[in-house]
Amino acid sequence: MWIYIETFLLVFATDILYTYYLRAVNADRAVLASFWSVMCTFTASIAVINYTENHYTLIASLAGAGAGTYFGMKFKKK
Repeated sequence: MWIYIETFLLVFATDILYTYYLRAVNADRAVLASFWSVMCTFTASIAVINYTENHYTLIASLAGAGAGTYFGMKFKKK
């Protein structure tokens, strides 16, 4: 059960971090964009390992992607 929660949270975090990455790129802040890029790659890589080993965690990944994008856009507006 933990693997599903972990995968959901990792993809959720990846989408929020990706929002911060895009904001840094848009603001032309190269060092900050590089930092967010590393964080996105790190969280996404762990999630990919999870759903490569257990294909059912892809469902949690998809749910995390949808929720992460939604909340990332909401946080962006504030």
